[in-house]
Amino acid sequence: MSFAAMMLSLAAMSLVGLAIWDHRRRLASRRVLLNDCAGLFEPHALRHGGDGFPRLTGRRGARNIDVRLISDTMTIRRLPQLWLQVTVLERLAGVGGLAVLVRPSGYEFYSLTETFHHVVDAPSILPREVIVRAKDAKSASLLGKLASPMAAILADPRVKEIAVTGEGLRIIIQAAEGRRGDYLLLRQAVFDDASVSPAELDSVLASIEQLRASLSPARTEAEPA
Repeated sequence: MSFAAMMLSLAAMSLVGLAIWDHRRRLASRRVLLNDCAGLFEPHALRHGGDGFPRLTGRRGARNIDVRLISDTMTIRRLPQLWLQVTVLERLAGVGGLAVLVRPSGYEFYSLTETFHHVVDAPSILPREVIVRAKDAKSASLLGKLASPMAAILADPRVKEIAVTGEGLRIIIQAAEGRRGDYLLLRQAVFDDASVSPAELDSVLASIEQLRASLSPARTEAEPA
């Protein structure tokens, strides 16, 4: 082997080694993103997918909670997004399904809104760039109860979707945006500033609780506490 060929071979091996190291480092940084939030639940369990992103499940009071991080590279004319999906699992009697999706592109593979086919006119209290869909006409009537708390939640521009179904309630909110250079050159989703603090997750759970409270009939003064 010539000296030039040997140098090229060593350079290629170095690049491969660097790529492997960088991949492992990236997976390791992803695995810990929900570690600090685990203390909000008792008991709890942390699992990790092949992409390294964690899923946290647990119980808080009487609520079963499912927390996931979803890497979205299906965006058009936008950088990759990392979504925080928070679901409170609870049987809700008489609730079919209602969901609001902000700035829809048609590529939201994680969206519940896309699974509903009854289109609902969005009231003016909600942002203009939304679609509202329900499971059926009866479910659409839920918007009368939920429009106000939904509008308050959607005041945060990071919120992507709010969904209420007979299985529970969900909010999807932006956790991070991909690094521009890596995506434009290598089509890789690198989320440098990704983080989910217990305070942020607690805030999302509080918003979900507001939605849930809006579904319950208001108590009268004559009713016992």
